[in-house]
Amino acid sequence: MSRLLTDNQVRERLAEDWGDGSPQFFACVKIFEYLRSRPIEQLKHLTLGGLKISINHDVLDTDLLLATQYLCGERVPVLALHFEFLDEDDNYHEISRGDMYFAEKYGRMVHPVSGEFIENYDENIFIYFTPGELICQGKS
Repeated sequence: MSRLLTDNQVRERLAEDWGDGSPQFFACVKIFEYLRSRPIEQLKHLTLGGLKISINHDVLDTDLLLATQYLCGERVPVLALHFEFLDEDDNYHEISRGDMYFAEKYGRMVHPVSGEFIENYDENIFIYFTPGELICQGKS
């Protein structure tokens, strides 16, 4: 993103894209406000469950998923999406988007350490979020 948006501009874009009465708008605004209110050091590994708790309001999981997907996009980059793999030794490994694309396309994943193919990888893939460009620029 070439320039930093003000908080008001972010809200305007959210209202324009979702409609200011929608549950997705509400979830997006609450997540944005939560991220802006916390030190960046506290926002290194955000889960869907943690984000749901952070907005402190009942929101349907489908609305939360739509909101987080949108907030990971280019129009209002508030969140950055990450993947991690939990292996058989209970070790977490960061998985790139390219590796996830390969896994979904071919139905198997290459173990990040051993290089062996894993057939039922999806049971051990977890997503998490970190602050996106708008949050990081606003806190630097």
